[in-house]
Amino acid sequence: MNRPRVYSPFVLTVSTIFLAAGSLAAQAQSAPVLVAKFASKLDTRSAKAGDAVSAKTVKAAKAKDGTDVPKGSKLTGQVVAVQSNKDGNGTASLAIRFDQVELKGGAKVPVQGLIVAIGPAPDASGGGVGFNSVLGRNGVGSTQGLDPNAGSEHSGDSNEIPKGSTMPGVALGTSLDAQGATELRGIKRDIKLDSDVMIKVELE
Repeated sequence: MNRPRVYSPFVLTVSTIFLAAGSLAAQAQSAPVLVAKFASKLDTRSAKAGDAVSAKTVKAAKAKDGTDVPKGSKLTGQVVAVQSNKDGNGTASLAIRFDQVELKGGAKVPVQGLIVAIGPAPDASGGGVGFNSVLGRNGVGSTQGLDPNAGSEHSGDSNEIPKGSTMPGVALGTSLDAQGATELRGIKRDIKLDSDVMIKVELE
């Protein structure tokens, strides 16, 4: 006679943990991402808090609420805080908050997102080592809260950049600050952003 299998509370607890972890991983993977190129110019030597920031999407995507975001939509926001390399004694910083997407028809969709990738567009970069590696930062080690790694490879897609920072000497914040902004930090250099720079913004 077969007896029904009885699972111990420990086994059930472990199973529950793994199921919950799997569910959270699935949610993280499904977070919408906007891929865009900067449409405005920023330089930590001259930028000020409150300056407008804009970027144009280079791929179609969806907002958090399911709204279609066509290629060419305008992602807008502002500089929350800025410090030049000179004022920071060798460390420049730039905090950017994106808060809205303007669709081609003129409709505006509020957003909040973390910049999870930044770097030269593949057709504007020469490849090479990961610029945000220790070597790319002239031997300077990682800083708490900033991504110490950067990919050196490109997928061959002209609208694709690897996660993290592939800008020479620039580290990228790994979470939004209290004002909903992503921090960039220039190690022994100022930060300059223009239309040759691409970003990926993961919507919260």
